[in-house]
Amino acid sequence: MVVRLALAALLCMSWPSAVLTAPARIIILRHGEKADKWKLCDIGQERADALAANYLGRDAANSLFASGDQPAAFLAITLHTLELAYPAASTWNQPIILYPVMPDRGADEDKVEALNRRTQEAALTLWSTRYGKAKRS
Repeated sequence: MVVRLALAALLCMSWPSAVLTAPARIIILRHGEKADKWKLCDIGQERADALAANYLGRDAANSLFASGDQPAAFLAITLHTLELAYPAASTWNQPIILYPVMPDRGADEDKVEALNRRTQEAALTLWSTRYGKAKRS
């Protein structure tokens, strides 16, 4: 997932004008500890709450955002990443934009392909929203 989200960062920096107007910081999270295919375990949920309280939420103790700044968007592609981002997003009263890949009983290769495709779609949407229409390849 880190590689997929790094793709979004690379897209934002691939044009000279984009480098000048790109966000100052992109924070990439994977997920907390999982209970199963559908949810985080108690420790994973505690990690999500701690990330919000300490680093990513409004009024976080050690905020990763400069005073007066706020996140531009929260995105997720799995239920686990949605659960991890939710506590922080809710403190900012921001939605989480979901590009879902649901857990299933299919082959691992199919899931990896779906995760990659949805991550690319999320990156393309961000690019298009910020810099105008983008061509799909």
